Amino acid sequence: MAQEKLGIRKALSLSFIQTGVSLVLSVATIVILSRLLVHMLRDFGVSEFVVQDPTLGNDVIRTAFTMNLIIAWCLAVILFASSDLIGRFYGDPGVTRVTGVMSLVFVLLPFGTTHMALMKRSFRFDTILKVRLGETAVRGGTTIALAYAGFTYMSMAWGSVAGMAALIIGCEVWGREYRVRGVGLAQWKRVMDFGWNRTLSDLVSQMGTQSANIIVGKMFGMAAAGFYSRGYGVVNMFLTNVVAAVGNVAFPAYARAHRDTNTAPQLFLKSIVYLTGISWPFFAFCTLMAFPLIRIAFGDQWDAAVPLMRWLCVAAIVGTLTFQCNRFFTAVGRYREVTRVELQYQLARIGLTILAAFYSLEAVAATQVLVYAVAVVLYYRKVTQYESTRLRNIVAELLPSGLVTLSTCVIPAAVFYLWPGSPTHHYIPAFAVAAAGGGLGWILGIKLTGHPLLSEIVRGVSTIARRVGWAR
Repeated sequence: MAQEKLGIRKALSLSFIQTGVSLVLSVATIVILSRLLVHMLRDFGVSEFVVQDPTLGNDVIRTAFTMNLIIAWCLAVILFASSDLIGRFYGDPGVTRVTGVMSLVFVLLPFGTTHMALMKRSFRFDTILKVRLGETAVRGGTTIALAYAGFTYMSMAWGSVAGMAALIIGCEVWGREYRVRGVGLAQWKRVMDFGWNRTLSDLVSQMGTQSANIIVGKMFGMAAAGFYSRGYGVVNMFLTNVVAAVGNVAFPAYARAHRDTNTAPQLFLKSIVYLTGISWPFFAFCTLMAFPLIRIAFGDQWDAAVPLMRWLCVAAIVGTLTFQCNRFFTAVGRYREVTRVELQYQLARIGLTILAAFYSLEAVAATQVLVYAVAVVLYYRKVTQYESTRLRNIVAELLPSGLVTLSTCVIPAAVFYLWPGSPTHHYIPAFAVAAAGGGLGWILGIKLTGHPLLSEIVRGVSTIARRVGWAR
């Protein structure tokens, strides 16, 4: 593991490249299956344990791999054994065949996850990029080739198996030095304690996140659930493609800062400043331009999603403050506190959403603002325990992001309130003017406030200019 570690900026760049390319290629395959795998392929928090453990030794690595192996293989056996029952439950023999093949993914899973965790810990995101792109290409290519050959729905399942096999081969080819040598259970109690807390936390988080859709579907019907889903679409897109890409780097970065220099709180605050400098203007713009965005993306039959989108974007503005909290506290070893906070926060989410559902669909969306406010209170009671992240420091550091958000919204707000006939008429030119004005306002705000993003933009432009030969 002697290779040079990457800096956070380069790692973030590679993470965004990986996420973006994987997104484009995955659209050509099976989006639904990909989302299913994200939720199914759990490793009991073992990978996160490897990334954050402050005294990682061979015993810990072997224990993590062995426990991952046991859990994944048990899941594979259960999935394979119950495949016929699952098929009969859905009344489709095809489900039986797909489930049986998917059990092979669990058989292969442990041979790649510990590899990947060790590479994340060592900040080898250049290697991870190659491995992930190889996996995505093989998965997509296999799925398309088998579909063309007549394998129909089975092509998706076999494509996933091929993708996992490609990931393992990629780890062996490009990350051989991170290979696990041997098995063992010497540190099983530590791994089990961490894994139990992380699994419970993730389970509760997933239940809470999906609760609004489930409650809306149950109390208002599937049509209302569709409107709610469309209203949540832009928030989900941001979470999937921006927050997830940042999170891929943020978690190991927090853990490394905690181990090496004990500066994880400072890095956490910096990451929040950077994230709010992007997300607050984005969601504020989407709040104002919800109508043209929904109309352009989905058509006039989805106009009922517009007020829902506005409330959900406002909720996301508040929620941005919490998006990295889970990763931060886990990285510094406070994972039990994360479990307690997630239990409190998600139970509050479910309760408040049920209450709001007795009033209206829009009330459900509006309640999510309050839900995220509860999460902010619960998490920041703990965040502010660190000297560098006292409340006054947080407010001072976030002030530029607030000003950038205001400057971004000047033209879009003018379009929203002053456009002849309102933006509901001639909404495409209205949106174009608002988008251009919002972009210019964002750049101007970044420049005038001296937001930390300015240095990153200048550095990125300079790098691109050198690469294309415009500058030396």
